Amino acid sequence: MMLGATLGLAACASNPAPPPPPQVATTAIRPTAPPAVAEQLISGPDEAATAEMIWALRGGLNVAALQCGNRSLSDNYNKILKQHRSILNEAYAAEQARYGKQYGKAGIARHDVAMTRLYNRFANLPNRARYCGDAARLSAELLALPSDRLPGVARRALARLDPAAPPIVNAAR
Repeated sequence: MMLGATLGLAACASNPAPPPPPQVATTAIRPTAPPAVAEQLISGPDEAATAEMIWALRGGLNVAALQCGNRSLSDNYNKILKQHRSILNEAYAAEQARYGKQYGKAGIARHDVAMTRLYNRFANLPNRARYCGDAARLSAELLALPSDRLPGVARRALARLDPAAPPIVNAAR
């Protein structure tokens, strides 16, 4: 029996304890204040935007909210619809009136066709990662803006989603 205990102790003595993990020096990083949200992607002087520019921006964000798989973006989009409801409703009404005046009874159908083309364009942008990232940042920025500023930034915001979108929207006039 004594021999078994001695062999057990000898086995323990031959397996030294593992060394302690290495110490890693850390440097405290002082947080810096992020830039003002509204200054990230859509900074610049306000400029007049047409109703179709505002409505196209909403359409681009709608496609992003549906396709990008980003819960925060989807939540922000829904908040944008509530926060900027009156401006968006005015833009939609102006678009419906413009199409009705231009095309008569076919105006609503023509507007639907134009919006479908625009939605398809956003849905098929070649660099989806950039589009989704910009849409997520823009959605946060648009929530930080008062509604009366939305028309002043709509053109730049739309161009951030797709640089070719503002000329396409203008050409549809």
